[in-house]
Amino acid sequence: MNTLLSALGKSLAERWVQLLALPGALFTALAAAASVLGHRHALDWRLLSSSAEDLVAGYDRRPVSALLLAAALLLIGAAVGLLARGLGSLVEKVWLASGPRWLVGGLVRRRRHRWNTEEDAVVTGPAAAAASRVEARNAVALTEPARPAWIGDRLRSVGVRVQGQYGLDFTFTWPRLWIVLPEPCRDDLITARAALTSASTQSGWGLLYLCLGAQWWPAALAGVVLLLLGRRRGRDAAGNLADLTESAVDVYAVDLARALGEDPPSGHVTPALGRQLSERFRKGA
Repeated sequence: MNTLLSALGKSLAERWVQLLALPGALFTALAAAASVLGHRHALDWRLLSSSAEDLVAGYDRRPVSALLLAAALLLIGAAVGLLARGLGSLVEKVWLASGPRWLVGGLVRRRRHRWNTEEDAVVTGPAAAAASRVEARNAVALTEPARPAWIGDRLRSVGVRVQGQYGLDFTFTWPRLWIVLPEPCRDDLITARAALTSASTQSGWGLLYLCLGAQWWPAALAGVVLLLLGRRRGRDAAGNLADLTESAVDVYAVDLARALGEDPPSGHVTPALGRQLSERFRKGA
């Protein structure tokens, strides 16, 4: 047990340093540099070097104070890292937002108009170009848009497509299906979900660097880059998570039905059976 606790503590400490302390310490150091350089001397590395030398010289004969400063830097870095994760959570909520209507209604209508235009082209256009038109429509959303952002619609489309294909209410079905999924499948889903969180956290760092840009303009450039990369990673992670989730339903919905005492005809869940199972899951709600 002591060995297990020691290994667990070491693992947690490593993750704390990797995810919070080091990125936060870097941000804190850049914030200190920004306070010295400002906008006017933003790229004056000689000024920064001389200021750093003066700081080191001040602690050269006080090793205890230097150690305390390093510890404080890590603690402040961890606090900044927690702030970045909190901002990342807000970014993720924006990605997945469904309202309020007065705020996001215009964006939803715009995306819905684009999707419907592509849908009309699929239905009425020449058959030879159907594949390219379907691809263009799917680039907007796989189902009619109801969210202001692509990421929100991509994840929402899983439930819409599952209900359309199998008659299963995804909200009530997924917790039951999770129980019967094999461990490798669950691990893949957990990893995919963690990738989405990591992407939103990167965007949270981008917001922090944008704020630092008010003091030092190069930080604003770094913030824009981090926001763009976070958005790109978020789209990739959301697409992967949605694909894995929908695939899990496709492959293991039959196992769930059998675990509940049903015998799906032809070895697959029909819409009628799916609606029947969904009523059981809802319990009259």
